[in-house]
Amino acid sequence: MKQPTQRLNLLVKSFPTELIQLILCALPDAVTLKAVVLSHPCFYRAFTAAKDLVPLQVLLNQVPSDLLPDALAVLKSSRLKPWSRERVQEFLAHYYEGQSTLLHTWTISDAVPVSALYDDIAFFMADFAAMTLATHPITGLPEDSPSVITSQERSRLGRTFYRFELYCNLFRKYRLSDNRFRPEEQRDIFFDCYSPWENEQLACVHDYLYRRMVTVYNEFAAHDIEWGEECIMYDNDDWYAPENSWKQGTLSLGLNFLRRLITAETYEERYRLLAPNRRSDSYFLSEGLLAANREDQDLDEVELCEYGSEDERRWIRTPFLEDLDPGPVRAWRWAHEHISRGGFIYSEDHRQLRQRGYVMWDLERLYQWDLFRAEWHMERPAFHKRPPDLEYKAMEKSFEQRSKIWRRGGRGWWSEGDESKIVWRKEEPPRPRGPVINWP
Repeated sequence: MKQPTQRLNLLVKSFPTELIQLILCALPDAVTLKAVVLSHPCFYRAFTAAKDLVPLQVLLNQVPSDLLPDALAVLKSSRLKPWSRERVQEFLAHYYEGQSTLLHTWTISDAVPVSALYDDIAFFMADFAAMTLATHPITGLPEDSPSVITSQERSRLGRTFYRFELYCNLFRKYRLSDNRFRPEEQRDIFFDCYSPWENEQLACVHDYLYRRMVTVYNEFAAHDIEWGEECIMYDNDDWYAPENSWKQGTLSLGLNFLRRLITAETYEERYRLLAPNRRSDSYFLSEGLLAANREDQDLDEVELCEYGSEDERRWIRTPFLEDLDPGPVRAWRWAHEHISRGGFIYSEDHRQLRQRGYVMWDLERLYQWDLFRAEWHMERPAFHKRPPDLEYKAMEKSFEQRSKIWRRGGRGWWSEGDESKIVWRKEEPPRPRGPVINWP
């Protein structure tokens, strides 16, 4: 009697090549496609006979067709190696001229990373919608049954998450490069190619990812011995990020890293992610978004509601991609009606609105919220340039205690009054301790 594997082998061999190709084209994603193609010679031969067609069809089973240009751009940007200013500028020049996925021959080596990244983006889109739609943006009351996001809203979210990953690939801090684009240069070659509401969409994604990352980050930075030796701040500024370059550096590692970090359940898992990837980045997205406002040295106090046609032409960029629904532009204009151009993008006054993803939604949803019934006013909270004194002193004390443990050879997790999880090593020669930040 033949074994099940033998029977399966005979069955597969009996399939016509065209049938196998149809089976391959019906697979849910490119990661699965690769596994199936490598599982049997018949699958491999059928695939190679249609290798220019199957990867694209499988991608379309997973990635919406309107997002494929964004997926392709991110894929190409990830391959700018070694990184250089010239490569980035050349890439962006071609990108903004427009591209067609129809002219790209998709290989399985292209499709697999695109498929994997879309899986991360789908995860974050669902989580973003759940977080931002849970509360009414005006009343602050819980939204018990928010309507399901529409196909246009899903596309808008997807494009913005792709744009975040594109920004990471182009502007993160690479170890072998010291010739980075300053925020003002990023504005000239990147942000100026988008409308203010598209840049504000990116700001919404930035704030969301920061909120999702910061709890895990703070817990790790408050307890890891080596990070205490390095005096890495873990202030409880829970989501307003511009001044913390260490947290910006963590964001710059991209969507897959952030997903793995926020879903890690143990200290050991987080250590394996964070320890080799500790970096500070003062030129990342929060600074880029602030610089995107293009505020001149001469103070401009002309409010948006006072703009004439010449002001509109000069200061309000046209969208990179035309949106068929007017919801995002209407929401942005409503929120900025009495704001001058120095606050058009990533303004502190609109933090609460970004927390609700206000420029992501269709007009119908905004009407359901009754968003435009009144002008937007936010009581501006006091902005602290440092943690409160007691918190800062506790942080400094923690740095000192963990530094002493580090010098005695201790590594791992530390907590005040609990040293049971410390891993002790052979004592190492002392090294200069990182500076304690003196806040102004």
